[in-house]
Amino acid sequence: MNQPLTKLNIFSFKGIQMKTFHITWLTFFACFFGWFGLAPLMPSIRADLGLTKSQVGNTIIAAVSATIFARLIIGKLCDSWGPRKTYTALLLIGAFPVMLVGLAHSYTSFLLFRLAIGIIG
Repeated sequence: MNQPLTKLNIFSFKGIQMKTFHITWLTFFACFFGWFGLAPLMPSIRADLGLTKSQVGNTIIAAVSATIFARLIIGKLCDSWGPRKTYTALLLIGAFPVMLVGLAHSYTSFLLFRLAIGIIG
């Protein structure tokens, strides 16, 4: 039986609460790099793919727009599957566009990968 957490020892891995805490912050940290890791690289990406400023802006808008609409669906999945299963599925599925965005060779492929990354955001 799980005991309630009475003291927060941030460096402890004892108890289900602390294990959950550490797994959660670690996965969120990894997700943060997936969502925002491209921003500092955008000048290089823009030069490599020959993107215009408006095309870069479109990829940013696509990612944010996808996030807004995906949250409606993800909220429904959280209600039916539960938050842990939904979060795990999003991490597993969302890893692919994060890995594959480095293989983008055109504006269209980059836009599609950014759109997919936005869905997991």
